Amino acid sequence: MALGAGATMPLLPGVIRSALAVPPARVTGTLQDVQHVVILMQENRSFDHYFGCLRGVRGYGDPRPLRLPSGKPVWYQPERKGSDRYVLPFRLNSQTSSAQWMKDLNHDWKGSHETWKHHDAWIAQKSAMSMGHFQREDLPFYYALADAFTLCDGYHASLFGPTNPNRMYMFTGTSGLSVGNDGEQAVNNRDDGNWTGDMARDNPRFPGYTWSTYSERLQQAGISWQVYQEFDNYGDNSHPYFANFRKLDRASPLYRRGRAIVPGSTADNAKASRGEHLVAAFERDVRAGTLPQVSWIVAPYLLSEHPEATPAYGESLSARLLEVLAASPEVWSKTVFLINYDENDGFFDHVPPALPAIRPELGASNVDLHGEDYHGVPVGLGPRVPMLVVSPWSRGGWVNSQVFDHTSVLRFLEQRFGVMEPNINPWRRAVAGDLTSTLDFVGHDSAPVALPDTRDYIARIDATATLPPPQRPAQQALPVQEPGQRPARALPYDFDVRLQVQADARVLRMRNRGTAGVALNAYADEGVAGPWFYTLAAGSELQDARPWRGAAADAGYALRVHGPNGFLREFHGDGIGDAGLQAEADYDAAAQCLLLTLVNAGEQPCALRVRDGYRGDGGEQAITLAAGDRTVLRLPLQAQHHWYDLTIDSATLPQWRRRLAGHIETGLPSMSDPAIGRAVDA
Repeated sequence: MALGAGATMPLLPGVIRSALAVPPARVTGTLQDVQHVVILMQENRSFDHYFGCLRGVRGYGDPRPLRLPSGKPVWYQPERKGSDRYVLPFRLNSQTSSAQWMKDLNHDWKGSHETWKHHDAWIAQKSAMSMGHFQREDLPFYYALADAFTLCDGYHASLFGPTNPNRMYMFTGTSGLSVGNDGEQAVNNRDDGNWTGDMARDNPRFPGYTWSTYSERLQQAGISWQVYQEFDNYGDNSHPYFANFRKLDRASPLYRRGRAIVPGSTADNAKASRGEHLVAAFERDVRAGTLPQVSWIVAPYLLSEHPEATPAYGESLSARLLEVLAASPEVWSKTVFLINYDENDGFFDHVPPALPAIRPELGASNVDLHGEDYHGVPVGLGPRVPMLVVSPWSRGGWVNSQVFDHTSVLRFLEQRFGVMEPNINPWRRAVAGDLTSTLDFVGHDSAPVALPDTRDYIARIDATATLPPPQRPAQQALPVQEPGQRPARALPYDFDVRLQVQADARVLRMRNRGTAGVALNAYADEGVAGPWFYTLAAGSELQDARPWRGAAADAGYALRVHGPNGFLREFHGDGIGDAGLQAEADYDAAAQCLLLTLVNAGEQPCALRVRDGYRGDGGEQAITLAAGDRTVLRLPLQAQHHWYDLTIDSATLPQWRRRLAGHIETGLPSMSDPAIGRAVDA
């Protein structure tokens, strides 16, 4: 029996729906009203793999994807470097195959920067199955959660590598590099082999890491916390890998909170468990009013969603935990429930992660890069992974497109409880946000929440285990993303990139007027050189001068600069006769207009054409600038929710072209990119 489509499945019982519609507890109207943070970190799924087909997020319908050295969009992953043969993303159909039971892929540390710098090694390194993805019919509960609450489409794993170092970032703020430990554990799975909650099974020869965990800081500050785990924890509770959590007195707070197994779970019943002991322990604390301020939930393997553990089992666990919260409206009204994933396994995601330029040839940064260099390889962020923010303050089917990583969870706890984590390095604090932009403390959507009934998910998906394994389709086609927009949270971004073409140099000028740092990735067309990576602190400027394509002074240039939330700048020219031609964007907040300034500092008149990608045929203007002339076009943005995509080219200088695209932040909520799923830059 196949997993049913979300639209036809029965909804949760009315009492649960009513409880989920309970408004948030408003005392101060601030983050201080949050009394409980529950964190469920699941295993090994990328954002595109789960949510690339969801309406209104930056998925398979991204209108401004990265271009590969081949010139094709990032969807066309080559079978090997330089090959003309490619693999497109394809559906893993839960109704006709055992896709939910597929085995894991290679998810080792990325190793070489050279291998991954162009984001085109997915097939060679991970296999063709890396391009497999699910859609709404395969993940009905998670899609319903996204439609009811808030999904982050800029949330990344903390590094491009396996489980353990990523979870260390979530539990401690680092995998060791920022505290001076550059051992293998910084990027690889290194533990004592005890993948259970039983301390008696710890390997005495494993010494344990010595830097502090965030849990210890909470303990010292008097903030209540708890790890909920069964006997089988799949090694996903990182605390036992630290010296201070080994050889503990079983009556000690660190053991009771960080290592104890929930009642009822034993070695004998571990294989048969479907998370019932975990949920029961969580429910007891919720009902008794003793839910800690911070809770980490560690799923047993079968419910962890790690391939071959099925997504439906994870949906079942998430639904049962949410049901527990919903059944206690007083607790639910004060709770933020976070569902995220430690890493992407080997599954493709199309958005290249931010990287620190640890050497000048890689780019530049005005932010300290301490803790981002692993033996000469830049660490940076990993691929995007899902993050669902489920809370009375996040209701309404929002998307949040700020860049986050696992340290963002700790920074959220910092903001709420005032307990700082010094292990988080400056680069991550600049590039990744603190999750507070995912919540609305001013108003809320009180519409009823409709979620599928998940009580038979496990039985339904068990029946698919014997279906044929999923296969790459013989006839390839680009995935179709669900049409439409969704409300988008306000973001702290205000940055721009300009290229100044001079007789002796081409200077990339970057300006960040926002309150958050920003990471930018720059690519030369056809991959002749680069790419280059830039990090700008909040309220700062940065510049870099390079040929951007060829080394000769008279060679042409072709550069694309990608940034958060669909930001794109393209610069093309011959580098000879176009030095005086400029196109720059600014914003008039009062009039809600984009100001496009066109300058012809050359000695000849210049014919220009301006095309607006959001207005179709009606968005084209022809302009002739006399020598030494300039003009400013005022382009209203309200109708397209402050999104813009302008292409400016010239009949006079046919090699010259600029493309300016992105979103203007106004400090207010907006809507997702209307071009997503409508027009693909192919």
